[in-house]
Amino acid sequence: MMHVPDEAAQRVSRIEALLDEAERLLAQGGSLDEASYSLRETRARYLPDTLRAYLDIPPSLRGERDASGRTPDELLIAQLDHLERAAAQRLRELAARGTQGIAANAAFLTERFGPAAELPQAAPVAAVGAAPLALVRTFLDGIERDAGPQPASLVAVAAERFAQLVPQLLTVQRGRMGFGAVESLQLTIPVRDGALRYNLAAQRSGIEASATKVVRGIALRTETVDLDGWLRGLYEDLGAFVERDRKTRETLTRFLEH
Repeated sequence: MMHVPDEAAQRVSRIEALLDEAERLLAQGGSLDEASYSLRETRARYLPDTLRAYLDIPPSLRGERDASGRTPDELLIAQLDHLERAAAQRLRELAARGTQGIAANAAFLTERFGPAAELPQAAPVAAVGAAPLALVRTFLDGIERDAGPQPASLVAVAAERFAQLVPQLLTVQRGRMGFGAVESLQLTIPVRDGALRYNLAAQRSGIEASATKVVRGIALRTETVDLDGWLRGLYEDLGAFVERDRKTRETLTRFLEH
């Protein structure tokens, strides 16, 4: 697994967040202007090429300074800062275009239906719950309930249930040359241009939980969290995956019916 410095990883995460916001605007269509082109190229070329140029440097040489007196780590962070500033500026340009669009839409609605103040209030209706999230919540609650308080039992039950639901996302580590009890698991959930890897291990001192963000095969950052935080993150990300993946949603529905 390839790694970048923590400060660089944080900047990559912020750039990815800006590009995700931009992608939602770009998905609405419109003309291909300079801002749109620049943001798409940042995701497709500029950011990957910047990371690749750094990762091509042998780790043993990344502490050496060049003629300008800067190390490869410092150069990478400076270049990522440049990309972040540029992406933020292009996103502002897209947002300005969107503001004009929503203002025009407001005028259309007034023309089509009349002023909102002259229309009667709508009767409240009950909101429909998010079915995939509800399914995932029931699934995770069942793991906690059936595992009990023992850390080893929680990891073992979780590994068993995830193997039934999402075997393609699961990696399990066993003791005794791979044939013993489950010692740890990794659940890698695809997200836009990468994945979130949820790690769970049974230690003598208790449960060790962490999450790693992976972008284009590069582990950007691993954060150690408590079990409640781990489950909250997994609930949201696995819920989003189940919502996208119909086969997994159907498998989960059948599992919970038994």
